[in-house]
Amino acid sequence: MRIQHLDQHVNFQPEKFGRSVVFSTDTAAQFMYTFQPGQAMTEHTHPFSAEYLMVLEGEAQISVGTESVLAEVNSVVLVLPEEVHAIHNHGSEPLVVLSFMSPKP
Repeated sequence: MRIQHLDQHVNFQPEKFGRSVVFSTDTAAQFMYTFQPGQAMTEHTHPFSAEYLMVLEGEAQISVGTESVLAEVNSVVLVLPEEVHAIHNHGSEPLVVLSFMSPKP
């Protein structure tokens, strides 16, 4: 068994969003994304992976395809393979998002 403490993966960066690998196996990966106010992850896709985005702190403006939602703490957004998606922190507070991807990208 392996255990990680999520607070050890909170890694804010001054210039762009932060990313930390929480777990990575042959079949799946888990990441911690951190965003200062005004930071964003630009539109992109994952050809073969579904991604589950869970907001742990702050509020995330998450766009998937043509839809956009303001996701609050404890919200989970599912992004299917090949869906264009992005994450923005338009708020005044830091944003922390936990991502789970399977299969591993």
